[in-house]
Amino acid sequence: MISAALLYFAFRNIDFSKLAEIYSRVNPLIIIPTFFVVLAEMFFRGLRWKLLLDPARPVRFWDAFRLEAAGLALSNVLPLRLGEIVRGTFGAGLFTIPVVTVFATILVERALDTIVLVILFVLAARLGGITGGFISYGGYFWVLLGGLLAGLLMLVFIDEIITHRFFSGFFNKFPRVTKGLGHLALGVRAFHSFKTAAAVVALAAGQWILDALNFYLVARAFGISDIVNGFRCVVLLFSAAVAVSIPGMPGYFGNFEFAIAKVAGSWGVNREVAFAYATCVHVLGYVFITIAGMIFVYQMGQSLGKVWAQFSGKAADDAR
Repeated sequence: MISAALLYFAFRNIDFSKLAEIYSRVNPLIIIPTFFVVLAEMFFRGLRWKLLLDPARPVRFWDAFRLEAAGLALSNVLPLRLGEIVRGTFGAGLFTIPVVTVFATILVERALDTIVLVILFVLAARLGGITGGFISYGGYFWVLLGGLLAGLLMLVFIDEIITHRFFSGFFNKFPRVTKGLGHLALGVRAFHSFKTAAAVVALAAGQWILDALNFYLVARAFGISDIVNGFRCVVLLFSAAVAVSIPGMPGYFGNFEFAIAKVAGSWGVNREVAFAYATCVHVLGYVFITIAGMIFVYQMGQSLGKVWAQFSGKAADDAR
């Protein structure tokens, strides 16, 4: 319902007779590199996950990469970001790593993604001289950033907290809880090495920069790169991330288009051009990631129907 409402607002007042003309002027040679950029971004994601998993048990990059891609694809076609649950569950079985540990690495990924994207957004806004919009809530972003950093640090040092003389007596009374927290700590042990931690953070930043690069390439293809420059592409990326955090249909169609078209339009991009641009950026990434990821899903002997039946059944059992 939310996606439908946002789609309505995104489509409202759009002159569809002009869309075909707008798309006909797009330079396809500039769009082709976006597929390689998406592939590189998926490579960064897979390598980052491997580095997070390695302290628990060394894993092959290829396995981490294909599970990462499969999870992204399934989140694109199944509701409630089910792809993340599938990735964590399948990863635990494939890598023979405790489920809690695998999901801890995914939790760290999401927290780190948010931290890095907020920092990039603030830097882009400051350096690009961008004002208004989300920038007006800058104080809230620092609170969010501080909270996430505090939570991440607590996870990183959970081993030390458990064994500290002030807390060890308490945790010794609850061995099962202590064991669970130990598995959780394995998921963040990569941050105990400065070199590995730096690599994980760099990959997270690189992943978002590649996403912003795709926004810029498509802007050039549409001939609006004089308005939608590199700094503004980071702001658009942040706006898209906020939009897809709102519950919506698989793929977040409606959420994405409304946010991007609205922000680009506020900078003076023609309404129809902004809508066509937002749709193009979304569809290009969606199609490539979904096709690549679903290939890996079927390669692993699974199918969309099997995954949905297995995990929706578990969710129903848990609810009962």
